[in-house]
Amino acid sequence: MGISVGGVVLNQRQLDAITPVMNDLLQGKVKQSKFEAACITAMKDAGCPVGYDQGLDKSLSIDDRARRWIVDGQVGMSSKAIWAHMTGTPSECMSAPSDPDDLNRCLLLLDLVPEWTERMGEMATHGKKWEALAPIWADLTNTFLAEVGLDWCKGNSAPETYQMMRSALAGQGVKRG
Repeated sequence: MGISVGGVVLNQRQLDAITPVMNDLLQGKVKQSKFEAACITAMKDAGCPVGYDQGLDKSLSIDDRARRWIVDGQVGMSSKAIWAHMTGTPSECMSAPSDPDDLNRCLLLLDLVPEWTERMGEMATHGKKWEALAPIWADLTNTFLAEVGLDWCKGNSAPETYQMMRSALAGQGVKRG
């Protein structure tokens, strides 16, 4: 899920690198047949080629892993909310995951920094959506991993996980959308 080039899902740094190429495609300056090659070149020139961030080093300190993830990880609004809370970084946006794709990005962060997993209950202080999801985080995680695996390695649809999320949010009176 997300935008991929060469079979690899791009992180924010890579997306930033290919934005000019996407604009050139829209303006007809780059042909569709040459688009992927142009993206690969743009990412290489920006210092973030395809696959450079695969296998973020788990032997680094928590702070170093967290710093590396915010630059090179698959960052979404909900995973960034976890990162902000756990690092003590002020953030106006503390979005909770709204679907399995958001949840996956959160789990990728927690896979890199597993020390934060036991603290996920703290996220309940960041609004009704987090209040609904934080208490069931372990069950939600287990359901997602059993259904599709981390980073969608076993499947591409997680209806059971999505239903669990929707039920939790509905039980808290949280409006979806």
